[in-house]
Amino acid sequence: MTLLEVQSIYKSYGSIRALSNVSFEISSGEYVCVLGPTGAGKTTLLKIISGLIFPDSGKILLEGEDITFYPPEIRNMSYMPQGYALFPHLTVWDNVAYGVYTKNLSEKIVRDALEMVGLYHRRDSYPHELSGGQQQRIALARAIAARSKILLLDEPLSALDLLLNIELRYELKNLCKSLNLTVLHVTHNTEVALSIADKIIILRKGVIQQIGSPNEVYVRPKNLFVANFLSELNIMEGVFRGMRLGKCIVDVEKLGRINIFSEPISTWHVVVAYRPEDIYLFKEIRYSENIFKGVVQEIEFLGFITRYYVSINGLSLRIDSWYHEDEELGKGDEVYVYFPPLNGILLPYPREGILKAVSPG
Repeated sequence: MTLLEVQSIYKSYGSIRALSNVSFEISSGEYVCVLGPTGAGKTTLLKIISGLIFPDSGKILLEGEDITFYPPEIRNMSYMPQGYALFPHLTVWDNVAYGVYTKNLSEKIVRDALEMVGLYHRRDSYPHELSGGQQQRIALARAIAARSKILLLDEPLSALDLLLNIELRYELKNLCKSLNLTVLHVTHNTEVALSIADKIIILRKGVIQQIGSPNEVYVRPKNLFVANFLSELNIMEGVFRGMRLGKCIVDVEKLGRINIFSEPISTWHVVVAYRPEDIYLFKEIRYSENIFKGVVQEIEFLGFITRYYVSINGLSLRIDSWYHEDEELGKGDEVYVYFPPLNGILLPYPREGILKAVSPG
């Protein structure tokens, strides 16, 4: 069942267009991430939904009721801003309990929320006695404890260290699911969005680029910006030559002819993109198609993977590989580079050029 509906929202600040024709729906109990670079309009969208600011045009519907110009306090939404907005004169417990008391809910909710973020032992402390990451966790606990219909989170995990970020993101989603909360979570962190969202909305310059499940937006990006924003890419210009046995035949500049499993494309000028982890390196030829001879230019050890910079006829590629010790490659080694047909991304060449197409602003 649709709980929240955003219809054709526009918002400008003077000559700056923050949001343009933004529309989407959120179902009850859904965990949705709004993903995009800084300046994409994510926080503006969240503030409009919460009622802190009003749109220039468009509607916000909650369970079919138009709440576009309702004040925040009657929308039954919990909003966690980036700046935390904690009450400096109240203890940690009282900050989290504020919404609980106003709704006559059980104090057990406060304890559960504080235990979830790992700060129950600091319940008698004041905000100025906490670190920035701890303050963020208190703000998150307060938003969860209010038990509103919709939880609006603006970068709730950004101030946390890596291990706590990973741990808390899953606890957050599990708790929201167990409480049947509907969540709209704003972030610029693609890893967070891909790992916990039921649905992802990708924003760029105030315009929605794509809406879909994490798997859909990652595997089938609608444009070059989405593909490049979600992960690193090797981007190559090419010419589409036709189809054969379900594969698109493309002549790639400096590389040669490769075959890619993809939907037919309506233009001859195309872009072929491969993620570094989707290209394979071998010491000898193992396939009959999509394999090319190159030379290792540089090597970076990144812990769980090794990154190879490989040149093929002057075309520079980044390739992430896992190798056993006895298979390690060295700088200057000749290698065979394989582009699996299933792993390629084929898109029309952007009118504005590649650099502008992948630019966040």
